[in-house]
Amino acid sequence: MILSEQIFNEFKLGIFNGFYKEVYPSLLTYAVRCLTSTYGYLAEDCVQDSIYQAFRKSNDFHSVAQLKSFLYICIHNDAVSYQRKYNSQKNYVLEQNHFEDDINHTIIEQETMDLLYDALQYLPNDLRQVFHLSFERGMKNAEVGKLMGISESGAKKKKAKMIQLLRERFSKDEKVLILIAILCNLTSV
Repeated sequence: MILSEQIFNEFKLGIFNGFYKEVYPSLLTYAVRCLTSTYGYLAEDCVQDSIYQAFRKSNDFHSVAQLKSFLYICIHNDAVSYQRKYNSQKNYVLEQNHFEDDINHTIIEQETMDLLYDALQYLPNDLRQVFHLSFERGMKNAEVGKLMGISESGAKKKKAKMIQLLRERFSKDEKVLILIAILCNLTSV
């Protein structure tokens, strides 16, 4: 950046024509380099803010070198500040999207479970008991059979009957069918 003594003195007096003609393009190029291509569109804002800050402190500058240093430092600091701000916002948005995905997943899961538990109310008591012992309490078929006073194979048959009745009830509801498929995989345990 070429900043003559004349432009420096005019700047301090509030005359900016020469400054904008001779100095502004260099400052803009520097700002674009500091901001990288990702945030280059903010370069003009960065330069304008720096010029404004420099003019407010113009009485503090006693040489061209001081003004140049101040402008470069302001532009650099503003560029870093913009990048931090926008990276922070981007991270926040990503976190919110992830949070919304989690909420949507949880809602779908809960609604599916509500449908399943509602359907269980229409099953015979012994099949509801098999569900409770097998899936809620995590018992093995032998344990379920023992508690219910039936054989292990009898517990397996009741599980299969329960799953068949649930499939029939939800034959058109894909989400619940997926849940039932998961339950079927658990029956092999």
